[in-house]
Amino acid sequence: MFKKFFAGVITAVALTATAASAATLSLHGTGQTHVVTNNDVLGSLNNTTIDMIDGSRKNASNGLFLDIVSGMAQITYTYLGAEAGNSNYAAVMGTEVFDNRGPTYTATNATVTVTQAVSGFLDFAFGTYAPTWATGLFNNDGVADEATRHYAMGFVAISANAFYVLFDDIARGDRDFDDIVVRIDVAAVPLPAGSLLLLSALGGALVLRRRKTVAA
Repeated sequence: MFKKFFAGVITAVALTATAASAATLSLHGTGQTHVVTNNDVLGSLNNTTIDMIDGSRKNASNGLFLDIVSGMAQITYTYLGAEAGNSNYAAVMGTEVFDNRGPTYTATNATVTVTQAVSGFLDFAFGTYAPTWATGLFNNDGVADEATRHYAMGFVAISANAFYVLFDDIARGDRDFDDIVVRIDVAAVPLPAGSLLLLSALGGALVLRRRKTVAA
């Protein structure tokens, strides 16, 4: 009886871990594409066609979507760099995390990790804060500012769990998609410490039970 219970607990914990790992990214797009040229951050993208959404088509029903079967997902944003005349930033969950210039300039490969418990569009945005005539915000999980409908995001799938997301502020009339470049990875939230302790305790109890049986 105890063995059956122990096996059941292991199965339940394993299923929980598997479900937590079932987190994937997909693009809910608009059918817009663009051939990238002059990208100075990810040169490998030059002369390739990428998916994009510009401000005139951005709404709350398109963008990069996280699908979670159950459990929670860990989302890691990695700043890969920028080549832009404007002062731009990236925000995650309403907090500015990466800047391409100024006193809060972000070093290449800096990361920010957050968690998300339900399926939905990822909560991140790109924006410009200088010069003042170009200020605006482009949300992944919402609409673009009316004043910045010329902004765009580019999306390149790396795997089912990772994307490059590229901001374009079209400051000089170009669509090079290197005004901020971020890599986004999703992964399983590690198995809670409580679950590991439960397995350890039950394992110890099973060993003790076997010893008692042998001794008897």
